[in-house]
Amino acid sequence: MIRRRKQLAVSLLSGAATVFLLLAMEGCSRLSREPVRIDVTARKYRFEPAEIRVRHGSLVELHITSLDVQHGFDIPELGIKEAIPKGGTAVFRFKADRRGEFRIACSIVCGPGHDDMHGRLIVE
Repeated sequence: MIRRRKQLAVSLLSGAATVFLLLAMEGCSRLSREPVRIDVTARKYRFEPAEIRVRHGSLVELHITSLDVQHGFDIPELGIKEAIPKGGTAVFRFKADRRGEFRIACSIVCGPGHDDMHGRLIVE
């Protein structure tokens, strides 16, 4: 009788652990579908923040606002090239599916310091 109760208790605990694990996994998959929003400011002659860090595999939504003239946001290795309108915001998404450090550059000539306008994206 005691042995049977122990077996029943172990069985119930095992079932509860399985249900908990499945619910936790479902919660994680829901979270991973939500984009990570990152706000970036572009102005002569810098991006703020100059370094963007994201997790590998995450969906990233960038909101890039120009505070002065038209700028570009270019990460050639990832095929990203967006124009940011003067005084406006460009919004776009991408999947961070490659690990590494990638150079961000302004792809629209914005003045004499244009060549110094860069940052980096780090996919961890």
